[in-house]
Amino acid sequence: MFKKPMPEETRYTIILLIIVILAPIPFFFLNKYFNKDTSALLAGKEKEKTVIVSEAEKADILTKPAAKPVTQTVREAMSQGDYSTAHLQLSKVPKDSPEYEELRQQLASEPRARKLPGVRKEAVTTQSPLRYLDESTPHDRFSDGLYLYLVEVSGSVWPKFCIQSVGKRALDITGFRIKADGKTIIIPALAIKSERSPAKVAEYYDVPVDQQSYDAMQALIKARKASLTYLGRSGERVREITDNEKKGLGRMMDAYAALGGNFAFIQH
Repeated sequence: MFKKPMPEETRYTIILLIIVILAPIPFFFLNKYFNKDTSALLAGKEKEKTVIVSEAEKADILTKPAAKPVTQTVREAMSQGDYSTAHLQLSKVPKDSPEYEELRQQLASEPRARKLPGVRKEAVTTQSPLRYLDESTPHDRFSDGLYLYLVEVSGSVWPKFCIQSVGKRALDITGFRIKADGKTIIIPALAIKSERSPAKVAEYYDVPVDQQSYDAMQALIKARKASLTYLGRSGERVREITDNEKKGLGRMMDAYAALGGNFAFIQH
């Protein structure tokens, strides 16, 4: 007995279903293979990148010179006679450390560290702080003067600015007008002191250097011609600022730098 042949339409339908069912299988295996290969490649590249960065950092660390200790820098500067750098670096050493006191005493005992051309040292009494003044600075209050001087306290040097006036009567000074070439600087005088002798009255403005006095000194050092007007409640008085005074300002600024000081604390 012969079976009836399967209709052609049914046969094509079965073949199509088999193709639909089996078709994703090759794609699945291909996708799995390529993903594995790509992941391995990426992992290898990432690993290689990590190794390169690590080696670069290591090389960078090995090539960087180690920073010198501050105390070593101070000693090297002293051995080379560079006392300006020695004083400057000493200020970075903790003041409560034994190294600071040792180095401070070495600097204080070194004659060359205190040899400043055109500058004199003095103390009013044995208990008074040591002062550094220019050779042109008046020796007492009974002389006109405009100058910078330095005061040493506990190993640190501080700049002070002073203007002096002397006359038969007090001007009751309230301020000063300084002209340096074409520049005019007004300095209010909030703290005026005075001394009297039988024939004269001395008035003086003696304060730590601030921005106004620093600007005035900078202008005067460069000026060809300069004048000072004392402004007072009882009148005014004008005088020329001498070349010696201008040179003295420059010498004292150099001395301050040689002793390790700088004006960074007041500059713009």
